[in-house]
Amino acid sequence: MKKSTNPSRWSEIFPDLLLLITSYIVNYADYVRVRAVCLSWKSTLPSKPCHLPTQFPWLLLPLFNNNTISESHCGFFNFLDEKIYKLELPEIVGMGKRCWGSPHGWLIVMHEKGTLFSLLNPLTREQIKLPLLVFPSYSLEKGHIIRNIDNIFDFDVVKAILFASPSGITDFIVMVIMKEGPCGLAFFRFGTEGWIRIKDTEGIVFHDVVCFDGQFYAVDECANVYICDLGASPNIRQVAGRPESVEELEPEHHYLVESTRGFLLVHRYREHIDGTSLYLSFYFTVHKLDISKLKWCVLEDIGDQVLFLGTNASFSLSARDHPGCEGNSIYYTDDKRFRNRSLGKSKSRNRCIKGHDLGAFYIEGGNVEQLPSLSVPNPPHVKYMFPPPVWIIPSP
Repeated sequence: MKKSTNPSRWSEIFPDLLLLITSYIVNYADYVRVRAVCLSWKSTLPSKPCHLPTQFPWLLLPLFNNNTISESHCGFFNFLDEKIYKLELPEIVGMGKRCWGSPHGWLIVMHEKGTLFSLLNPLTREQIKLPLLVFPSYSLEKGHIIRNIDNIFDFDVVKAILFASPSGITDFIVMVIMKEGPCGLAFFRFGTEGWIRIKDTEGIVFHDVVCFDGQFYAVDECANVYICDLGASPNIRQVAGRPESVEELEPEHHYLVESTRGFLLVHRYREHIDGTSLYLSFYFTVHKLDISKLKWCVLEDIGDQVLFLGTNASFSLSARDHPGCEGNSIYYTDDKRFRNRSLGKSKSRNRCIKGHDLGAFYIEGGNVEQLPSLSVPNPPHVKYMFPPPVWIIPSP
């Protein structure tokens, strides 16, 4: 039988049939590939698909070649196909810039001048500028004479957390954790004119903030937990102290996570390598807070949950919904900050992250493993990463 020599006319497929076929795609990267087949398919398929399930987090990485980091592009590691996708993102690449990930598809970007923030969707390049992170009323309260606004408002932003996606939503909140500034916590609510200080937080070193059942909570360096009232007169109140069982070891960092297992407090332990500036996380412990009784209990099994910690809003996902990952585990990135004096004296710009301390911790076995098919620059050659590895759930 003679074979047909007529070329396939994929571009002529009926639009309704194409939409039906692509409705079975679950991986965003596959969807992008399909849209790129021809102009007809690209025009038929929406750039922002509505049918895709929540994606497994991608890991934002600096692109590097021979231990030299790109000055214009970033990589996004997709665990589903174990590939790194290259995106041009000069908005977040460069000395002095910093960013934090979120489960909402957006990055929070702090620009070279530490008071300037914006939200960036790395897939669409859409940006939302935020007001300057300044508190003029604070300087007047303290009797400061404002001669140089850069010096007056030069404080260290430790972490920025986005609550809710700004895509099509008019009620998102961004909260920042600060050191050496007018307060330890401040927030911006969409629709307001500027940032708002939370009272009674000055001098407290906070590690993380989470929204649980619609209420905001913060944890400090001593593992004390506070409830945050963002009402007319924003303030905090301590509701739980340090869990007693933490006393055996001294964790370096604490995280708060909203999970199907409840309100979780996670402690991170690092080992410092003698004779070097390197360090590695070797253990994590998890506590659950009974909100009604405000009492802690050790949680030795978090079920099918996977926690994502580091330079991002702490969040959890179900392993059942994401084949290829293992439940009862913690995926983490490096968030230990160092002062880089080569970037100047500014507190808001000279804090950097080495970026090499990332991996997966399996709670049942108590062991740490490197992330599969992933390599990062050699620490002796690349002292700091710009940007450091960051978790983000892609959402166009």
